[in-house]
Amino acid sequence: LLCLFPLTSKLYIINFEVKKMIDFKQEVLKHKDEMLKDLKALCQIPSTLDESTAKENQPFGEKNREALDLMLSIGQRDGFVTDDCDGYAGSIDIGEGDECFGVLGHLDVVPTEGQARDYPEYDMTIDGDKIYGRGVADDKGPLLAAYYAAKIVNELDFEKKMKVRIIFGCNEENGSACMHYYFKHRPYPAMGFTPDADFPVVHGEKGNCHFIIKGHSDDDKVVSIHSGRVVNIVPDHAEAILKGTDYKESYEAFLKENNYQGSLEVVDGQTHLTLKGKSAHASQPQIGNNAASNLCHYIASVTDNSYAKFVDEYLYNDYSGTKLHIAMTGEMGALTVNLGILNYENNEGSLTLDLRLPHEVNNDELVKTVDEAVNKYGFTEEHDIGPALYVDPNSELVQKLHESYVQFTNDHEHGPQMIGGGTYAKEMPNCVAFGAEFPGKNHHMHEENEFIASDDLFTAAAIYAQSLYNLLKK
Repeated sequence: LLCLFPLTSKLYIINFEVKKMIDFKQEVLKHKDEMLKDLKALCQIPSTLDESTAKENQPFGEKNREALDLMLSIGQRDGFVTDDCDGYAGSIDIGEGDECFGVLGHLDVVPTEGQARDYPEYDMTIDGDKIYGRGVADDKGPLLAAYYAAKIVNELDFEKKMKVRIIFGCNEENGSACMHYYFKHRPYPAMGFTPDADFPVVHGEKGNCHFIIKGHSDDDKVVSIHSGRVVNIVPDHAEAILKGTDYKESYEAFLKENNYQGSLEVVDGQTHLTLKGKSAHASQPQIGNNAASNLCHYIASVTDNSYAKFVDEYLYNDYSGTKLHIAMTGEMGALTVNLGILNYENNEGSLTLDLRLPHEVNNDELVKTVDEAVNKYGFTEEHDIGPALYVDPNSELVQKLHESYVQFTNDHEHGPQMIGGGTYAKEMPNCVAFGAEFPGKNHHMHEENEFIASDDLFTAAAIYAQSLYNLLKK
């Protein structure tokens, strides 16, 4: 638009750039039914790790292969170029260009076994304004939100710096071997985000650390103890078998005193115990209730089992590492400890700990201190410590992602943040986590009745579209 007007006998020409604002939320809603149909199809696949059906081109089991094939077929249906990386991960290229912007999501989910539920476990159920089902929030729903965002942006007529590559793995919940493999065989995108955490943008993540502690106990009263299936969840169920039948009074008193739910049954001269806890993500173990350590607390009071006593001394009712003498708080928050898996049988035991470490932690001192506790009981340990993630909050990536979030939410209270959870962002340079859980919300990821509000899902897709538009335009 040109405006011409006289001023003090001179002619001034002023250029006004007219910009038509794109309503990305409305664009997303045009695809609402299609997005929900795709999400339902993905959620109906119980894509948990299944080593019994693992083989070439399906290293994480039959159902993860099925989910990978479905996501690839969605990209092919929409006319995009797809790539299957030997069943470990796949990708969909949207747009043109030699360089690409990466969006990393995962198709695998954590198991639902043992969890109470009000909706089908492996399906998508809409109830009012909420969408329920394993994976709707972690991470099938947010992955599809980002995919549809990239589709919408691709359809816009503007000059783009690069294409978008949607990358999806099948082992995020059990160590991210999928992305380790993928990036050994495929190049890194120039930058990217993973829709697998929180809003606003997450530019820092604690380091992940696992300790596997093994050993022997000479105790002759404990037949077995079992709890937990994956290390990054607070176990909500534990069970044990003790020799003898004289535990009823003490166990019932234990349940009553602590307001726990459990059961006791005598079978062939042995006592079978169960205990219910509350699951939570291992990055926030304090909001759960660890059934494994709680049951060991009881067993340690009625037997001399060294495994139960180790757990009781160093892990019972402690999620900060205080009892292990490793507690600390850094810029990213406090160190956390989760007893995720415990198996004991035939006098041999194994327990696995999941620790989330602020980047200031001295790893050598950490291992030395844990070893002191392990050696005290004659046990051995193996450990694996991964690096923390830190991306400059003033970088173009972080700033433009955050600007897009603020544009849609008008949230000026929450800024770029750091978290305890670990995501795919650690798998490539210049990558951060971004959504899809909004401040104050709890999607019950890894817990019973996982859900996401439908409007939150569509708003997340709109934020992703705005972000991609801002980052891709020249």
